[in-house]
Parts: sequence; C-alpha cells; structure tokens
Amino acid sequence: MNQTRIWAVHLRLAVLGAAALSLALLAPAVQAESGLEAETRRVLATLFEALTSGDPAKVDPWLAPEFQLVRATGDAFDKAEYLERGIPKISSTPKFDDLVVTRNGDIIVARMRMRIEEDLQGKKAKSGAPQLFVFRRTPGGWQVVASGNFAKLVD
Repeated sequence: MNQTRIWAVHLRLAVLGAAALSLALLAPAVQAESGLEAETRRVLATLFEALTSGDPAKVDPWLAPEFQLVRATGDAFDKAEYLERGIPKISSTPKFDDLVVTRNGDIIVARMRMRIEEDLQGKKAKSGAPQLFVFRRTPGGWQVVASGNFAKLVD
C-alpha cells in the first residue's frame, strides 16, 4: 500500500473509534433521560391523583408560590386563583402520550399530549391536547411552577 492509502485507513479507523467512543459516552446520558422520563410519569400520576380529588388542600403542596397556569381559552390563574376556582373536574385517569422531558439543574420541563376526561370551569375539554408543565425539584418533592393546557372546550 502506498503512504496515502495507509493514512486514509488510519483516518477512517480514528473516525470510527471516535464515533464508538462518543456513543459509549452518550449511553449513560440516554439512560439518565429515560430514568427522568419514568420519574416524571410517576410524578404526573401522583399530581393528577391530587387534582382528581378536587381538594385544594391536596393540590396546594404541588404548586410553587409563583405558580402560573394558562389555558387555550385564555383563562389564566395564579396559585390562589387556581386553588379557589381553577382546579378541573377530572373523571378519568390521564394517559400521557408523546412525553418529552428536559432538565437543567432543579428545573424539569415536560411536554406531552394528555388523554383525559375533564371539565374546565363547567365545560368539557377536548382530550388529547398538548400540555406543558414546568416543575422545580425541591428537597420536599416536585412543585409545578408553570403549566399550559391547550385543550379546547367542546361546545
């Protein structure tokens, strides 16, 4: 083999080795994300148990002091308003589809489509709408900082 071919073979081997090393280094990050997704699903299920109760005392610990929620209808609530008149009436266990979770420090952002039967201020909401939750992870547990519910109301 001539010198150019030898260098080309070495270069290919180096690139393949670097790619393999990169994949090996990324594997723990991918596993950590799937662990975060599983933990987020458990937290969402527990949060919705509190919401399904309709009891503001059970929902209150889940909401950060600065909590804000906006709905597709344009309705918006801070923590006090939500506890007073914004908790939905939920009649089914939610299913979370297309869940995507990201994290930076103590902040976890989850977006999904949620299949659920719920009434928002006396009107039925369309199931399967996009949802967004921003959580802060604290020593005492997760708290919702902000939420966006894009469910349209059914006439």
